[in-house]
Amino acid sequence: MDFKVPDYMQELALASGQGLDQLSAVLARILDHPVLISSSAYKLFSSSSHYDFESFHIYSNQPRTGSDALFTCHILTDTMQSLALGRVVAPFGRTLGYIFMLTDDDSPDPTHFKPLLDYAASLCAVHLQNRLELKQEQSKFKNAFLYDLIYGNLKRNDEIIATGELWGWNFRRPHTIMVFLLPEPDFYTTEWHLMDVLSRIVEQNFIEIYYKNPAVILRQNELILFVPMQTDKPAVQTEELLVFADKILSQVQNTELKGLAACGVGQAYSEATVLFRSYQEAKVALEMGKLLGIPIPFFRDLGLERILYKHDLQDLKEYYLHVLGELHKQDDQDSSLVTILESFAENQFDVGKTAKALFMHPNTLRYRLNKIENILGKPLTDNHARLDIMAAFKIKRLHTIETLLA
Repeated sequence: MDFKVPDYMQELALASGQGLDQLSAVLARILDHPVLISSSAYKLFSSSSHYDFESFHIYSNQPRTGSDALFTCHILTDTMQSLALGRVVAPFGRTLGYIFMLTDDDSPDPTHFKPLLDYAASLCAVHLQNRLELKQEQSKFKNAFLYDLIYGNLKRNDEIIATGELWGWNFRRPHTIMVFLLPEPDFYTTEWHLMDVLSRIVEQNFIEIYYKNPAVILRQNELILFVPMQTDKPAVQTEELLVFADKILSQVQNTELKGLAACGVGQAYSEATVLFRSYQEAKVALEMGKLLGIPIPFFRDLGLERILYKHDLQDLKEYYLHVLGELHKQDDQDSSLVTILESFAENQFDVGKTAKALFMHPNTLRYRLNKIENILGKPLTDNHARLDIMAAFKIKRLHTIETLLA
């Protein structure tokens, strides 16, 4: 039996042995279209032409139906825009990168190019897997050091400073930790590459402001970034970090991560031995930001919420029921009295502002507030009562009401 290997497969296999640049050049010649080979975060690894960009974005309205399916998209950079046919490089279900064939045809026929791009993807997979393993090997010792920092395992500041200098990190400066979080992907999808996209955006912005080798850890759906402070003034630190985080999240909105990323910022510490506190604070701030609707939450600005969030849940439940339990018992099915009191507290206990917020006549509001006072057995003009009510409603926002009333 004779087995004949197509000429294009022989050419591509030989080209692959000479590296990605030769592979992309030969693939482009066979396809008669320019070719890009990129990382999973759209960082350009190789191309058949000389382009003046190192990375790009893609835009596609077409849902992806599988790791071996071709998809149509637009390649976007500051200097170029082109329609492209894309093929994910995803051996064993994990996205390592992409092959893009640029085209002028508004409706390229995927079936015509699929066999060739499928074979090219299998060849690319070997190169991209080697790149990934090399990067992981290089990051192994860095990650071990950074993990020890965020878990408080390192007790001597001078040793931390000396080790950090090996990678160009100056832990003589105060640092803070920022945590970025994506929804945890399903193991059986190719969404793991979204962390690579987030990482590229974060690292590019970091390099523009600070230095070329960010201290960063990726762990599942969490990105942990060590940020050096350029000033000792807390107000200026906050402003710098706010601008930095806002720029990252704005760029994220223009990618497939739109609406997915959340962040939290811990406090700055001069001693690297206590940076584990900043990490824990950043995680608390992130969760609080999601609950309270704060786009870029800083732990130092959370005030009473950060105490209530970390406090014993049973104590909080007992406190909440002590303050508002009777009002819940005597309220109607729509919980209108609880809603009115919550709005009253949110509007600084001002009848005029609350009436406007609730679209209610002030006299009707006063009648309801009088009814609430009778139920609670406390005047709403009393400052101690107001403080209890505000704290109770903060607890309600931080923990589910069903848990508190159970």
